[in-house]
Amino acid sequence: MRLLLTGDSIIARKEGLAEPRLNATLKSMHPGWQIANTAVSGINSEALLAQLPQLVLQQPAADAVVILVGTNDLARNKQVPLARYRQNLAGIAARVTKQYAPKRVIFISPPAVDETKQHMRDNRLIKAYAQGMAATAAAYQCRYVDLRSAMMQTGELSELCRGSLNDGLHFGQPGYDVLAHLISETVTQLA
Repeated sequence: MRLLLTGDSIIARKEGLAEPRLNATLKSMHPGWQIANTAVSGINSEALLAQLPQLVLQQPAADAVVILVGTNDLARNKQVPLARYRQNLAGIAARVTKQYAPKRVIFISPPAVDETKQHMRDNRLIKAYAQGMAATAAAYQCRYVDLRSAMMQTGELSELCRGSLNDGLHFGQPGYDVLAHLISETVTQLA
């Protein structure tokens, strides 16, 4: 299985490792998987759409493309309006599904945050952007994974959202375990 992961810092962060933490976590679960990661910290949906050729379309073919974007779109200090975010996602989905079967394109919602530490994002706003992503994924028949809800349902949000930055957004190993399990479940359904 070859995965192409792209998106923002949630996908890109190394959290003290030599490679992105998500890559390492997925490889520990599936040693045979080949994982390419083109995520860019700070990227939003507009920038991802603009950089789609180099980040996705010109990359070696993969069995599945995993896209997590929106974390920066919804931040109050640099917010991309929800309607524009959805337009950008539609542009991304339209272009990626020309190269990949829609069922092999997996959109992952922005993560939940610990609101006691994260002041630029809140879970109500994240839910609205996640719903926008879900609707766009459905319109293009892509797969959708609701990371926000999965994190909220654990009841351990403050633990999941504690990474080396300890900012309530960028998480450490417990958060990456949740994300990796969701990706693993979705990808293994493709086989």
